[in-house]
Amino acid sequence: MARRSSLSDKEREELIAFLDGELEEEAARALEARLAHDPEIRAEAESLKRTWDLLDYLPRPEPSPSFTNATLDRLSARETQAALRPRPWKRWALAGGWAAALLLAAGLGYLAGRKLAPPPALDPDEELIRNLNLVENLRYYRHVPDLGFLRDLERTELFGEETP
Repeated sequence: MARRSSLSDKEREELIAFLDGELEEEAARALEARLAHDPEIRAEAESLKRTWDLLDYLPRPEPSPSFTNATLDRLSARETQAALRPRPWKRWALAGGWAAALLLAAGLGYLAGRKLAPPPALDPDEELIRNLNLVENLRYYRHVPDLGFLRDLERTELFGEETP
């Protein structure tokens, strides 16, 4: 029965990467030093190497004649699906566009409603108070034929300079 080594998963991954030649130079040197001094890790490395060597004796599977075509068809189908799938930023842009259009329509509707709606009716007493000066002098204004006549009266050269 095979005994389980006390190496951690990280140490085992590091050892496999070393055997595959995938470790960086500094990490590889550190692992070589550990292999020279630690019999347990050395035994694990030899066991893994023998396992790798046994893989060469297994029969190599032959791909079916349609393997290449089937693989390429699957890849092209995935690429097509990926191209048809909407991108996240496009969804956000579309949602933002709709939100902006809705806000613009609401704002324009509000402004148009204010322009088209009749002004609120004033209280008759408030209107008289606002135009009190006109009401008090109404008897004088009745004798004026038009607004041009009042403007002519306002010009000082008609009557000369006022003296204090």
